[in-house]
Amino acid sequence: MKKQSRVIRQNYEKYGADQLAFYGILMKSGRVRLDSKRFRKFFPLPDERIERRSSVYYTPTRVKASDYVCNVFRGAVSEIKHLWINEFSKAIQLIKTPQQVEDDARIGLICNGIFEFDEAEMGARFEGAMRVPEYRFVIKSLYAQFFHQMMADLDALCLRVVVNQGFSGDRFSRQIFDTYIQGKQNSKGAPAKKFEDYEHYHVYDEAYCVWNFLKHNAISAYQVLKERYPDRIYDPNDDYRSGQSSLSVIKLDEKYILYVLDHICDFFDEVCQHGFGEDPKTAEWDYDDYFLKIANDSIESIENPLGIPPWL
Repeated sequence: MKKQSRVIRQNYEKYGADQLAFYGILMKSGRVRLDSKRFRKFFPLPDERIERRSSVYYTPTRVKASDYVCNVFRGAVSEIKHLWINEFSKAIQLIKTPQQVEDDARIGLICNGIFEFDEAEMGARFEGAMRVPEYRFVIKSLYAQFFHQMMADLDALCLRVVVNQGFSGDRFSRQIFDTYIQGKQNSKGAPAKKFEDYEHYHVYDEAYCVWNFLKHNAISAYQVLKERYPDRIYDPNDDYRSGQSSLSVIKLDEKYILYVLDHICDFFDEVCQHGFGEDPKTAEWDYDDYFLKIANDSIESIENPLGIPPWL
């Protein structure tokens, strides 16, 4: 006789819409067991592979999003970007621009009652022009400080990740990080893939070179950055010398900071794919908390339709 697949039918009528089981989430030993046919009556499935299984219920591969290393990187970068957009960028916008200084000076000189209008206008423009170099230096310094802290935090995160994976060295660098990830690869006889061979390595490498130049202000760091990423340097006469502030020649602004934050996770995804065997697309949904959040959000909309905070 042909072996029949085991089928278990649940009586979902006995559950209320405020229960996880109503949506096809049947908990067992603290883990999600998903009745995908029931779940998809209320919510779209994140991936059709869930239906292609031999078991009665689908059990996600992991419990939390952070059980995937690529999600750890994504979460950290997202937090940094949130801080930039909601805190640092707004704070920078509060710094008086040369135009604001000029306008304030014009009003002050006119209200003084001593100066003619032409004299007040000349004085206002002078004040605005005097503000330009100081304003540019302050703004660029704030960009550089944020970028430096951002890269230091990401470098520390890379170290924490490899330590959690078993790394025990007392030194850490970009080269050590690369070598360690190569050692984690299961290449089945083929050479391990170096960072420089990753599709999105250029995002990480450029940011690292900028960071290195900001830290050291050395001619060697300047030359590396200018050779690999000349668009990051403005020094048409090649006047830079060791010890000179990197801010005098480096091109660093909000647009570049956001570019790095928007694309560096593409590189980290490749690190996790090659070094830890993770599929970044699958990591977006294949964990218990993904399904629990969807169902709990639906339950919350029923129990608390006005969205009243729990502390009230």
